[in-house]
Amino acid sequence: MSNTPTFYVRGLEDEDSQFIVDSFNASLPHLASIGSGGQWGSEPFAERANAEQRIKIYEQAKRYQSTGEGDPILVFIIEVAFPPEAAAELPASIHIRTSEFGDQYLAVGTMMLSEGIYPPYIGQTFHKEPIKKALDGTSDYVYLEALITDFRTGLWRKGAGAALIEYSRKFCLERGKQTIYVDCYAGNDGKLVKYYENQGFTIVDSFEGPKPDGTIWHGMVLRMDIKE
Repeated sequence: MSNTPTFYVRGLEDEDSQFIVDSFNASLPHLASIGSGGQWGSEPFAERANAEQRIKIYEQAKRYQSTGEGDPILVFIIEVAFPPEAAAELPASIHIRTSEFGDQYLAVGTMMLSEGIYPPYIGQTFHKEPIKKALDGTSDYVYLEALITDFRTGLWRKGAGAALIEYSRKFCLERGKQTIYVDCYAGNDGKLVKYYENQGFTIVDSFEGPKPDGTIWHGMVLRMDIKE
């Protein structure tokens, strides 16, 4: 494969739902291996208590994408042009799309953006004045609610996260928004926080919240101010 694959970002399609779940599940062993098992735990996503709620979010994303109705939530898939012979090197469960012209594209990641709304759990952090000041009473931003690359795709996914963040920046410009916010896991010496900082985000404030098992999830809210 090329060392610099060309990425393509598209909207959500009906057959993408399983790919998204599988991508999240594939990240769990990797996170555990690098000391970030506390980020998402080890339980498969389809078996979690909030699985039904997550399905509703994706249904709303498809609705908004096609009709513009409901909460402004958008889910994107990032792909790379994929030669058929390369499939033998990867697990059979990877997600390959064949275009109307017969070209094949390998899905390597996904991202969810919300326009002017933040996740419900972030509202519970408004006792943290920097977070409240940033998000309360305004809708002039885009919230990067989820970003994941598919670890099943090996080196084909390299650079996909940065490409999705760049796409979100251009998305903001197109929508006339001023800021992108994201929150992420702050444990494991802040490795994921450093990643977002390297992508151009700056720290707003840290926060903590309880997980279903009673342990504490350590998070960080970050922002990127958009410039032409």
